[in-house]
Amino acid sequence: MSIFSMQNDDGKGTEFFDLLIKKEVYFGFIYSIISIPIAIIYFAITLSGLVLGILLLPIWIGIPFLNQYFKMIWELSKLEEYTFESFNKVSLPKIAKFIPQGKSSFSIFKAYLKNKRTWNRISYFLLKIFWRILFAVPTAALILLTSLLIYTPVNSVFGRINIYSLYQTDSFIEVILIFFICILIWVGLLHFINYLISVSSRLLRHFFCR
Repeated sequence: MSIFSMQNDDGKGTEFFDLLIKKEVYFGFIYSIISIPIAIIYFAITLSGLVLGILLLPIWIGIPFLNQYFKMIWELSKLEEYTFESFNKVSLPKIAKFIPQGKSSFSIFKAYLKNKRTWNRISYFLLKIFWRILFAVPTAALILLTSLLIYTPVNSVFGRINIYSLYQTDSFIEVILIFFICILIWVGLLHFINYLISVSSRLLRHFFCR
């Protein structure tokens, strides 16, 4: 089948341009944009809270502070799951919220420490910012190409194309060629972002569901 076909011969799978008609891809693109500043916020909260809690451990307020910190991490993980599922239209395995047993602050503290899922979530929020850097490059390129795809046909009406002072032409054939190449790259970037999101889903399952 041609890459322009909307379906394979066996009726399964997708072709190169199929992503253009899938709204989930555009929701994923929006998620790839907003998740970058969110990852920075998560990183700052997670790291600063952990460091501050460790520094406060020598005094009595340290353990209650860390208990609230661990509780906040679990709440953030539920928010992260909800956001990821809402934008990317995927369903993640549901893990019951951890409620530590014990009456004293110290027993609750020990319960949090012994639960590996607490540390998995902390690790996820600390590492997410570095993973999201990979999203920044294709996302910025996609936004740049989008502006170029709008600019090129509109400006061609005036008889000359000046692409960011890097390339100039007054040939209509060259304009059409540039537009077609940009479309191919644009769809390719959508595929790449879609792939990164699928990997993100596996990472989230790895850290939150184990």
